[in-house]
Amino acid sequence: MAGQMIMQGFLHIRVPIWLRRLVTMAPAFAVVAMGYNATDALVLSQVVLSIALPVPMIALIIFASRRDIMRDFVAGPLIRIYSVVGAVVVLGLNFVLLAETFGVPVPFISF
Repeated sequence: MAGQMIMQGFLHIRVPIWLRRLVTMAPAFAVVAMGYNATDALVLSQVVLSIALPVPMIALIIFASRRDIMRDFVAGPLIRIYSVVGAVVVLGLNFVLLAETFGVPVPFISF
């Protein structure tokens, strides 16, 4: 949904709704057709989503900080600091999730 809004607002590209639905549903149908464990597929899908999460977060911080885009609504210094700290925390937790999912030991963290 966020990608669609960015594509429409900034890139002026419209994707037909049938194509959006096809692209979002095709992986689920492929997983079901292969007979993969539904719980494992769900966990893996969330790991993949955590890989994609930083892109819109970082883009949002950059866009909200640019006066030429936001004009009078540009984010102030305190909001920028909070958003960068929040993004670093989320990205750090995503890296821990990825490491744990793929069996890479993370120092100082044991589950």
